[in-house]
Amino acid sequence: MIRKTMLAAALALAPLPVQAQSAPAVEPVTVEYYYRIKWGSFDEFQRLYAKNHQPLLDEMKKQGLITALKSEVPFTHMAGGPRWDLRVTITFRDAAIAVVPGGEYDKAVAAVGKRLFPDKDKFLAEEAARFALLEEHWDVIVIKAGD
Repeated sequence: MIRKTMLAAALALAPLPVQAQSAPAVEPVTVEYYYRIKWGSFDEFQRLYAKNHQPLLDEMKKQGLITALKSEVPFTHMAGGPRWDLRVTITFRDAAIAVVPGGEYDKAVAAVGKRLFPDKDKFLAEEAARFALLEEHWDVIVIKAGD
């Protein structure tokens, strides 16, 4: 399954031969982002996330780089190791948008960030404060079972 996903991502990123007449099918890529937040810091993390990160995601969705966006918190709490406090599920338009550093997505985020957050130093300080509230953060690329 992992090999198939890696192959699909590689094919999506591979340049087309000159003689190709049509573009390959673009497959969306879904990534789940998990956040384990320091005890007692959830409200502050959520405030900073809503202020500085959510607007960027919303703009990427408006531009079509993100096709679906969902945030969830668990109904009950979990024990230490498996505990997560916020899960954000993002479906990106294609593999390149999801995984290529410095590509179209990163350039779009940078441009929107300059417009939405003209005080770059304040924005960076608040983002550093938001990440300082984390115990752990991890990302999971999700594929359909049976693919």
